[in-house]
Amino acid sequence: TGCITDDTYTITDGAAFAIDPRNGAVQTVTLGASRTPVVANFNAGDLVELRIADGSAYTITWSTIGVVWVGGSAPTLATSGYTIITLERIGSTYYGKNIGDVAS
Repeated sequence: TGCITDDTYTITDGAAFAIDPRNGAVQTVTLGASRTPVVANFNAGDLVELRIADGSAYTITWSTIGVVWVGGSAPTLATSGYTIITLERIGSTYYGKNIGDVAS
């Protein structure tokens, strides 16, 4: 039908959970604490839509990835529902874009 579909992959929460495009273009994680994720298997041109549920006002530190954020800074996570971001690798640089917050 000309439509691209992708499964939604649920990331297992952990102190340094991995964002891996081989798991699919749409990934969900529910944080159990504040986290510092890593990336795995990203090639130039790969893009992942990440849906983050922060549980109880947890945060994500992006220092291990070195994300360059559209707008200059990482988003503050929604305290309910999901914060949706995209993470894309162009060359050797990771770019992040806050799509916005949605109710669960």
